[in-house]
Amino acid sequence: MWVKDLFAAWRGERIVLFSPIPIDVLRRWLSGNPSHGAYDVIRRSAAKLNTRSPWRPVLRGRLLRADSGSQFVGVLGWDPVLKVFTCCVLGAFAGVFVAGVALAVFSAGNDGRPTAGAAMFSIAFGLFGVVGGLVSIVVGYRETRGQTAYLRSWIKGQMDAPWYRGPQPYDD
Repeated sequence: MWVKDLFAAWRGERIVLFSPIPIDVLRRWLSGNPSHGAYDVIRRSAAKLNTRSPWRPVLRGRLLRADSGSQFVGVLGWDPVLKVFTCCVLGAFAGVFVAGVALAVFSAGNDGRPTAGAAMFSIAFGLFGVVGGLVSIVVGYRETRGQTAYLRSWIKGQMDAPWYRGPQPYDD
């Protein structure tokens, strides 16, 4: 159902994962460059499969120290900048629609024949923009679901790390 997809696109997915790996090791491992730039904040974008689509999901989160290992707390979803931009565009189209309705209502009693065309154009343009924006959100969300699954499996695989056995004593 498209309404469910619309809300899922805005909400994002909260991810909380635990790992037996100490936070210092995991910082270096997740940063991608063990010799430089080990940070607590993790941010990874999905691959650009379609360069025309801005709806790529982003994994954002923070590494925290847990009892004997570490914990990742984050969100998997759209970039916050994309959400703000989308809200601004939808708000602008909704404003044009409301202005057209107000123009149609307030000019109706004054025999406002010249403003009737402008009001109808504003209403149609605003409605078209809002509906088009909502459709593009749903299509963009459905188009990138596979990338979301990839990022989810990537972080789970990195945090699970069956290869890590902890500090090992040297064999003599």
